[in-house]
Amino acid sequence: MTHKANPMVRLVEGLLPDQMRFWDAANHHVLWGWKRDARGENRLVYFSGDLELKQGAICLTRFFFAYRAVVRAGTARGLMADFEDAGEAFAGLGAPSQLAHSRKEGREVIAFSTGHASDGDLDRVRRLKLRRPRKHFVQPDFPAPAAMTPNHALFPADFYVGSGLSYEAGLPTLCDMHDAFAVDCHKANGFMTGARDWLPRALAADPTGKLRSFCKVHTQAVLAEPTAAMRAISELVNSGHVRKIFTDNVDNLLSKVSVPFERVRGSGVFNERYDARFSSPSLVIVGVAADRRQIIRQARSRAMRCVVVNPCMKVSPNVTHLDYLTQRDVFYKTEAARFFETVADFSLSARS
Repeated sequence: MTHKANPMVRLVEGLLPDQMRFWDAANHHVLWGWKRDARGENRLVYFSGDLELKQGAICLTRFFFAYRAVVRAGTARGLMADFEDAGEAFAGLGAPSQLAHSRKEGREVIAFSTGHASDGDLDRVRRLKLRRPRKHFVQPDFPAPAAMTPNHALFPADFYVGSGLSYEAGLPTLCDMHDAFAVDCHKANGFMTGARDWLPRALAADPTGKLRSFCKVHTQAVLAEPTAAMRAISELVNSGHVRKIFTDNVDNLLSKVSVPFERVRGSGVFNERYDARFSSPSLVIVGVAADRRQIIRQARSRAMRCVVVNPCMKVSPNVTHLDYLTQRDVFYKTEAARFFETVADFSLSARS
């Protein structure tokens, strides 16, 4: 299938020359998707989009949004009304929409989509629909936090970095993106399902605003300045203390400090294994919530020392978080900036 382009949606305007120079290294494709199951109901949400730079503005030139929910009988009417309004709102942007309603085994099924899908989009939505619910969540075995003092014995090392590195540059975290797509219901400490789902109403009220929120990680990455932690990583790479960097992030921010990296995310919608080739005796894991690409598992199978840097901040309810931790790990319960300022600071030894 050759997908059509939507009418252009301007997301961010007035880029500065330095920001436009980063464009070639930026990630121009947005891709998010989740399926959640709770108490006989389930909810799927998916979004993909293509970004282009036009006359100093970041524009969304093609997008596809899909939603499917199985809800208790008698609770679909409000959602259907909101999606009917959303379809009209997206028609105002020139995007076609489809809305369907059916009944299945004492439940109601709502399916809504808007925009133009590629073959890849349709395949990922199909696979998300078939995904089985996670039956239990493993609580991490937290080791005692290590002292925040210089520890050059951790190096040489490979790095595995996640969104905990990028949020210090002002980018949304994965938890923020869950909020943008209404994946979680924080009041109920669970997943968003059924009549309480506010996303259809938000799509109807402000479709352009929601599209901006869906793309915010990518657009904010173009605007963001590299952090002190990223500059420290660049120095460690140049000095040979860090040999290879793996990342689950989609922002490409390390390109702003001229650091090579391997993106392990795959599609990002599924937990696809990435076949890692390591170069060091240690793996330093910075701001990674879960080992979805099995990078840490592979490091352990090679008897590498695992060093975990994570402040253990708020995450979404009922999701995997730091379940890869073991008592054997070196654990720094801190943010990336402080870790590089203290534990991994080679500047003093370089001057002596």
